[in-house]
Amino acid sequence: MTNMNSMWMQNFNNYMMKSMDMFNASITNLMIVLSIFLSILIIYFFMNKNSMNIMNESDELELFWTAVPALIILIISLPSMFMLYCYEENKFSFMDVKIMGNQWYWMYEYPNKEVIESYIKSSSFMRCMNTNNSMIIPSNKFIRMIISSNDVLHSWAIPSLMSKMDAIPGRLNMMFLNCKKSMLLKGQCSEICGVNHSFMPISMMVLNK
Repeated sequence: MTNMNSMWMQNFNNYMMKSMDMFNASITNLMIVLSIFLSILIIYFFMNKNSMNIMNESDELELFWTAVPALIILIISLPSMFMLYCYEENKFSFMDVKIMGNQWYWMYEYPNKEVIESYIKSSSFMRCMNTNNSMIIPSNKFIRMIISSNDVLHSWAIPSLMSKMDAIPGRLNMMFLNCKKSMLLKGQCSEICGVNHSFMPISMMVLNK
């Protein structure tokens, strides 16, 4: 996970999060370069009053500032569309886990009908982030999460896996997870679900098959 004063996203733990991190860094660098270029251009035109005539009469310049933004939008949209495609539903899941949100704890049901309830656990190591039970899934496998709620709106989120899905009463939402290595992952309910919203952590243990 990231440090308290970090400016960046959490450490990525799957391919999608890695792609998102690279995409975020690329867009940030592109914005910095464009900002510097436009600032230099504006300063140049203000310092050279004769350049205003060139701007009004130059067909090449009009073509330039029409084609370049279109090219930039194309460059940004291609990796974005690729990530949207990769994030689409995966038809081949290794196992299904049903997640139910309650006030204020999570309940996990495995394919063998085993049900685990995950409550917050007091600890001085990670305040408001530890639980008495963790959801356990295998590493390097696509896991289908079926998410719902028994009472109010909740939101099951683990940022380092780029996963966030609302738990809505009477409705089943679905998403896929894939973690590349064995580790303990933490998250929190991302919906303001009541007075104890901040005491509803998520703990997921990823282990080798």
